[in-house]
Amino acid sequence: MAKHKLRVGYVGVSIATYYASEYDQRQRAIRGLRKAAKELDFELVAVKDEVMDEDSAARAAEYLRTKQIDLLMLQNSACSMGDQLLPLVKTAPYLGLWATPDPEMEGEIKIHSLVSMSQYASIIKRYFRHEEIPYKWFYGHVESDSFRNRFDITVRALTAVKNLEHTRIAWIGGLSDGFHDMIFDERTLRSRLGVVIEQHELASIVERAKGYDKAPVTALVKEIKGAASAITVSEDSAFDRVTRLYMALRDFAEEYDYDALAVQCWSKFQQLYKIAPCMAYSWLGSEDGIPVSCEGDVPGVISMHLLNLLTGKPQSSTLLDMTALDPETNAMLMWHCGVSPRHFANDDGIKWVDHVTLGRKQDDGPYGVAGDQVFRPQQTTVTYVGDDASSLLVLKTDIVEREQNGFDGTRGWFSEFQLNKEPLDLMDLINTLTVRGHEHHYAVGQGDVTSELLEFAAWKKMRLIEKVPYVDYLQLEGVNV
Repeated sequence: MAKHKLRVGYVGVSIATYYASEYDQRQRAIRGLRKAAKELDFELVAVKDEVMDEDSAARAAEYLRTKQIDLLMLQNSACSMGDQLLPLVKTAPYLGLWATPDPEMEGEIKIHSLVSMSQYASIIKRYFRHEEIPYKWFYGHVESDSFRNRFDITVRALTAVKNLEHTRIAWIGGLSDGFHDMIFDERTLRSRLGVVIEQHELASIVERAKGYDKAPVTALVKEIKGAASAITVSEDSAFDRVTRLYMALRDFAEEYDYDALAVQCWSKFQQLYKIAPCMAYSWLGSEDGIPVSCEGDVPGVISMHLLNLLTGKPQSSTLLDMTALDPETNAMLMWHCGVSPRHFANDDGIKWVDHVTLGRKQDDGPYGVAGDQVFRPQQTTVTYVGDDASSLLVLKTDIVEREQNGFDGTRGWFSEFQLNKEPLDLMDLINTLTVRGHEHHYAVGQGDVTSELLEFAAWKKMRLIEKVPYVDYLQLEGVNV
């Protein structure tokens, strides 16, 4: 569960007839990158030497390769030769091409950086056309907003890429019955994202839960109850069982070094332990920063973990369904049955309740414990790593206040939709997701990280979910879409 820091390399190239050294280009960049490293929590590996020919570029490349950097920021500190690019271009998996402005806009040209950055991009696209080398361009001095805005997004996106490559996920109990759209290819997910998925039986978690001494369970039950604004659970002993489950999942994740859990929540838990496990999943998210997807949704928990990595807030994601539409106000109710971390709640807080559907028509029901909360108004990002990580949903939306709270459970009304940074109305959104056959779960994170998601998708060469405008006639992908 330890964070893996991004390793950013820097080298500044130029030729001697220009004024990179006289204008302190390399040292200025390194100072600014060191400041950014502290703010964004990455490691900087900087080449301080003047790199003014192909031989010195080759030496710099060899040094940077020994440091196993993830991103190379290749600055044209002044006008540079194409040959200097050749040894550096594959020094890291990801490449930034960086130009800076000239100190004056008239008279004798001193830096001439932009033309060389443009040349380097062209060389990568043409001379290295079969290599498909990914790069992003940057312009501006290191302390400028124009540079930092683009650079900060890149660091956050690639930090998420790197950490996903070290992510371990426990898949416990398999999928809930009938959730065929959540089926995935474990080998493909590992190949595309680097995630490791291990399968475990639900019964082993239940046996672990039963083994805890009563005293720590009782103390924790008191703490969990104290966090609620109200409690209406029918069977108080359910608190004991669900708290034991929380402890079992928490300790299991720590023991086996799992970053996230995808756990079946019905119907095996009801058969094995007579509980609804929602409260345990919610508490793991809010108190331990461990994302848990219900119903055994592995791509869903990858999506939740991705949002946590991008926001830097491990308690900031949940998994929801599209549940109800209000086309007149362009709003959609997103809901699930009680698993969201309590950080989403409005001023009414979270309530601990019986599960709203499981067991409500059965002789041994209802089952507890689940959460009940209305989300506070806030910006959110909605995403899903779909199609075995070949596609990515990138949706910005706002949770809005309404007089109608929506169905009991953990929920909120969402409006003001933007798909891939472009506004769209509710019916266009529903049409897009339905015509494209999108998986029926959606990871929701607090805050707007859609720029980071779009960059993540680009680095990982993932297809975006593109808008399909609403019409009244049949639309089929590959035919009229």
